[in-house]
Amino acid sequence: MNALLRILSLPAQLLTKVPGLGPFMKVLSTTVGQKILMAITGLSLCGFLVAHLGGNLKLYAGEQAFNDYAHALHSLGPILAAAEVGLFATFALHIGLAISTTALSKVARRKDYAIKETKQGIFILPNGGASNWMMLTGVLILAFLVTHILDMKLKANPGVDYSVATNAEKVIDNEFHAVKAVLSTPLNAVIYITGIVALGIHLSHGVRSALQTLGINHKRWNLLLKIGGILFAWGVAAGFIGLVVWAMAYKG
Repeated sequence: MNALLRILSLPAQLLTKVPGLGPFMKVLSTTVGQKILMAITGLSLCGFLVAHLGGNLKLYAGEQAFNDYAHALHSLGPILAAAEVGLFATFALHIGLAISTTALSKVARRKDYAIKETKQGIFILPNGGASNWMMLTGVLILAFLVTHILDMKLKANPGVDYSVATNAEKVIDNEFHAVKAVLSTPLNAVIYITGIVALGIHLSHGVRSALQTLGINHKRWNLLLKIGGILFAWGVAAGFIGLVVWAMAYKG
């Protein structure tokens, strides 16, 4: 674990040498600084999820509407590529910070975790709600993201019949049918629903935790913020699950 922490800290150590970035990077090298940045990246990813869900809801509007939306995105060219790189960087940074802060917390509270392990054995999942599921659901979301990229971006899932979305030149040019082909494959439907449920669990604690880290914390509003975070998490999850159900049921 110490070796992993040293490796993860190398980029930050190099950036501290850049004039003007030293004080900023030193703050981010602390546990508090990392938690603040993890909260910011997490909430940024929440914004992406809302936008992504909003675009995917166009599936309900029919083939032409969704294909027009997909074409409009692809026509952005370099702008879309830059946005995708930024999104990937944000996600990678969020994962790196999660690993780093978790490792630092375990080192700082070694005794506390030892007590927890004696009570729960090898499982850290029950008793404690979504907060105890953050690392596991994060890993599941990462695996789901890799699958999602292979399915939708690269169109490289051997278990999906993409032929329904190809033109006469054998080029996939109908995103509506490509998405439906992916989501309507039974194995994929199970994988997607599992990944989305993991996302819901992750967000149900993560949103409130991020707001609290950023100082949005008051006894008069904490309950409402907690409920709001849960409603947001499962609202997003329900929206995506609804698309899987639609794809399985759609006969057009």
